Amino acid sequence: MKTLKISYKVKTPLIELLLQEKSIEELKVQSLFQKLTFAPKQYPNIYFHQGKTDKESLEMLKHAQVNIVNSNHVKQKLIQQLHLETHKVEVIYPSFTPKEIAIHEAKKEFLEQLNLDEKTKIIFFTANNLKVNGVKEFINTILNLNSINFRVIIASDTQQITNLRFQISKYNFEDKVLLYENFENIDLLFAIADIFVLPTHNQSFASNILKAMYYQTAVFVPEHNDSSELVDVFATMHTPNDPSTAFKLDALLSRNEDLEVIKKQNYHIAQQFTLEKELQKFNSLIEKIKAKIS
Repeated sequence: MKTLKISYKVKTPLIELLLQEKSIEELKVQSLFQKLTFAPKQYPNIYFHQGKTDKESLEMLKHAQVNIVNSNHVKQKLIQQLHLETHKVEVIYPSFTPKEIAIHEAKKEFLEQLNLDEKTKIIFFTANNLKVNGVKEFINTILNLNSINFRVIIASDTQQITNLRFQISKYNFEDKVLLYENFENIDLLFAIADIFVLPTHNQSFASNILKAMYYQTAVFVPEHNDSSELVDVFATMHTPNDPSTAFKLDALLSRNEDLEVIKKQNYHIAQQFTLEKELQKFNSLIEKIKAKIS
């Protein structure tokens, strides 16, 4: 079996698994001696591209026999800007490894601990960088809600939450907004949430959208974010401060049947993007790639 040489910009869990296979190995970086002796530079059979296109990644993209990107948006952008042939770019969406959580039991226990009614809905927001990922827009959306039977959870590290606590002190949220610092089990918060809103300004695929969907949560994300490729029109925000988002949230908070339908739909979609499923997809893609490079 021919060994495929791969290179990557970011080492993802999927790549870590691939490198454990005998038929795949990482392309070694050109040594200083090779550079000084003008030895021809080697390029990978497969290059995994992610993030900005710098000089090194640009060279890889142009010379690799097949490039792997994590969204159709990135694929079309590379094809247009670098004039790559369509068959040289394949899309494999980001993956995640879910935890086994009894969602209904976890939600019931969580609400009991907070002395909240079992019908209380949880709206969730989390990010490493709250500002860039739209916490201001998120707060404005919450302020525009007409519903009353809900609680908001915002989770991040201590510094982010400390800054946020100061910024929102002017609002009279009372006990409506719960701020969690360095919460160890973020997956649990996704599992007990009913709605996850991420009005991010980033374009890069937001993997938390997949995680939220897997844990049976309705999601909202701007159309400029690559993760919007996997959600329906209802879940797509035109901009981070899209005024229609508050109306949509109110609709879901008042119509439990609609919310439950969306939750189940999201779960079935996200099931296809676990690390295990993505590895299966790549392995089935191997034969296609070998045919291209033979």
